[in-house]
Amino acid sequence: MNKSILVVHGDKGGVGKSTFAALATDYVLHTFGKAALVEGDSTIFDVAPRFENSPGMDIMAVDLARPDMSEDAIVALFDEIERGVDGDSHIIINTPASAGKTLDAQADLIVPAIEGLGYKLVVCWMVDVGEDSARLSMQSKLCELANLKVAVRNTRLKAAAALPWATHKARDAWLKSGGLEVTLPGLTERVVSKVREIQMPFSEIVTADVGLSIIERQAVKRWVDNAWAEGVSPIYQALGD
Repeated sequence: MNKSILVVHGDKGGVGKSTFAALATDYVLHTFGKAALVEGDSTIFDVAPRFENSPGMDIMAVDLARPDMSEDAIVALFDEIERGVDGDSHIIINTPASAGKTLDAQADLIVPAIEGLGYKLVVCWMVDVGEDSARLSMQSKLCELANLKVAVRNTRLKAAAALPWATHKARDAWLKSGGLEVTLPGLTERVVSKVREIQMPFSEIVTADVGLSIIERQAVKRWVDNAWAEGVSPIYQALGD
């Protein structure tokens, strides 16, 4: 198995990083039976509470929003990974806003460390509604050095074809250099507002007695199925798992 470290990147808040990290963690745990999650903000846990009671999970927290001490942050990250992760687990890292100043500054330290541990580096760039998101993707050193880079179009923000990314030169360069492009489907705000408060894996919400109506459960199930098929599964297929 080609085990991987998947970094959910994008350098902005509110673009769906935590949602995608939760869906990827859920998929990995469901598919492979175990997963490891790193919360990149040691004070705000966006994803970890969903998996605290899940068998097969390793959960860690490392502060990655430390541009002034970026090397210390990365050393701490890999110390946690070496100590706290089952050797066969895929790892998902949920990064906070502005973590790029830490990650990209230390890309030449991160990449050989990942290789030395026997992982493949996957960087998922969350495409935002602004033109600067596309432009910044071209400047990310971590994206440049990744074994696999993935542009994630969050259609809850805007239809994929309407995102500036769709016609930007960054997209052409991304695809020509072997980057993938996947889609994170949207879910109606009425259901999102309820699901956000339910601290369990999205896939388990479908069958749990958590106060959702039949139609709301079906909406969540369709969303999870589509998100895995269109957003997450293609990544692990590309890795050969």
